[in-house]
Amino acid sequence: MSPHEVPRRVLAFIAEHITSLDHLQLLIALIQSGDRWWDATSAARELGTTVGSARRALDHLAAHNLLDIRITADVRYQFRPGTQDLYDAAMDFADQYRTRPLPLLELVSGTSRRSIRDFADAFRIRRDDDS
Repeated sequence: MSPHEVPRRVLAFIAEHITSLDHLQLLIALIQSGDRWWDATSAARELGTTVGSARRALDHLAAHNLLDIRITADVRYQFRPGTQDLYDAAMDFADQYRTRPLPLLELVSGTSRRSIRDFADAFRIRRDDDS
């Protein structure tokens, strides 16, 4: 499936709410975690990034009405879209990601399969006579 074959509703959801791979990865993790509450530290561990970057991703998703926020000793977030339509669109997005993640990753990152392959090949170890 190419990015052109992604369902319209999922394309619209991505265009409206997902502007980086951090947003994509974090939203998928939040959806899969059910009722778990997340803080920036746990999100940073999940994304393998800094706490500041994770906090910005959480704030972005919350600003897009995808997360509920609780303030305790820290700010905590949980997947809970503000409308049923937004919930349904997010679930369509997650279902599409579960079955065919590559087209969504390509859409969000702007990369193609060729550039991903080139990147992977850059780490291949070759002997001098393999050129």
